[in-house]
Amino acid sequence: MKANLKKIIPWIILLLVLLSLGVWYFFNKRVTEEQLAEYNNIVAEANTFFEAKQYSVSIERYQDATEKVPTKVDAYQGIVKILLLKNRVNDAVDIVEKAANALSLNDKSVLYGSIGDYYYSLHNYEEAKNTYQKALALGVTNMDVEFMLGKSLLNVGKIQEAKEQLSLEGFSEDNTAEAKLLLSYIAALNNAEEAKNSIATYSPTQKLFPYYEEFIEVLDSLNEDTKFNASKLSRVYMNNGYPYLALSILEPLKDDIEEYLDGLYFLGRAYLEVGNYDKSVEILDKALTLGGMESEIFWCKGRAYLLKNDLDSSTKSYQRAIDYGGKKVSDELLKEYVDVLLENKQMLKAEEFLSNILEMKGDPYILLLTLNVEYELKDTQKVDYYLSQLKKKDLTDEEKAEYLYWQIKIMLDREEDNGIQELLDQLLAISKYNPQYYMLKGRYDITLNQLEDAKVSLEKSLEYDIEGLVVEESSKMLSNIK
Repeated sequence: MKANLKKIIPWIILLLVLLSLGVWYFFNKRVTEEQLAEYNNIVAEANTFFEAKQYSVSIERYQDATEKVPTKVDAYQGIVKILLLKNRVNDAVDIVEKAANALSLNDKSVLYGSIGDYYYSLHNYEEAKNTYQKALALGVTNMDVEFMLGKSLLNVGKIQEAKEQLSLEGFSEDNTAEAKLLLSYIAALNNAEEAKNSIATYSPTQKLFPYYEEFIEVLDSLNEDTKFNASKLSRVYMNNGYPYLALSILEPLKDDIEEYLDGLYFLGRAYLEVGNYDKSVEILDKALTLGGMESEIFWCKGRAYLLKNDLDSSTKSYQRAIDYGGKKVSDELLKEYVDVLLENKQMLKAEEFLSNILEMKGDPYILLLTLNVEYELKDTQKVDYYLSQLKKKDLTDEEKAEYLYWQIKIMLDREEDNGIQELLDQLLAISKYNPQYYMLKGRYDITLNQLEDAKVSLEKSLEYDIEGLVVEESSKMLSNIK
């Protein structure tokens, strides 16, 4: 009996220790109603600061909330949202992997999902896929992430895996509707009838109805001509953002579609969008020999050469695209080409190009682009001329904000104070969260020797700047003040 008791005693002691630890853990980790109420109040405050774009204060309050109740996800979601808004994705990942250890696996999966969505929005599909897989590797059920993983797989060319993923049950109504559409896209690669039957069995949400209608119309138009069918389907795939589907249907026919302008154009575009720039240029050159769509084809070539770091060939292609576009050239193409020239410090070429464009069209955005170039070239007479031309134009709020920005900036450069405060007030009235306003306000405050006001304004400019518009200039002025 004693011998048996000796054997049992260690196990009894172990059990008591485990029970004690369990009781300790429960009472230490338990969230009281008072703590929960305080947590909710702090998160509500943080949300209010977030809506007001006061991100620094907001993130501090979210952090306070995580310290109050480490096991709830809401505050971590707020922190990650702000970090991603500021493009600090590595910090966001660090929060999920280290600071969020107290969270449940389900909550960590949700946070990983938001980071995956960030990568997906930037078209970094490989990183999005990896992040979604990390979220699901936690062994949880997260159907939103399952759906986005399917889309990511489709966008990295893993079509069969995407099909299996998108065939899962349990998606939300909107995601189910989109999954059915994408499965129909995939089915049409080999069997148009199967695709038609698949899409006909589901009533889409209002949001996706136009996409269903478009694809049904295309499917109904297909005939026995496989090259014609591939060209028609590839247009849908490319215009809706799935280049690997276009490649899958066009690439096997590339030798047979040499007389199909649309087919060659979409094949060239597909190669461009999956990163095969040499192949893109090769196919687009073949398309040019057929005549037609020259503006669109040269535009694609311009992008391909730019991504190949061949600036000379890129600018020549952009110029040809614009020449073929003539008076009907798209605003998007014009802006893109000027951006390429400005980013690569091709100021004289940009000036010559814009001068020619202004002979055809004097839209405010063209004048604003030209003003930017002349400012960089330090041609004060032309700067004044284009400012005077803009003053005569009927401007949108966005155009007026940019016009006011240039007016104030130039006056500050020249150390003129002929109504700067009034112009600043006009700029603020258009948008109270405009980082350029706060940068200019800070700069003006410095000229008035109001350094504390300048510091506040410059800090706000950095707070509101999520596109990197004023970071360099504001940071430099702030460092000089401090």
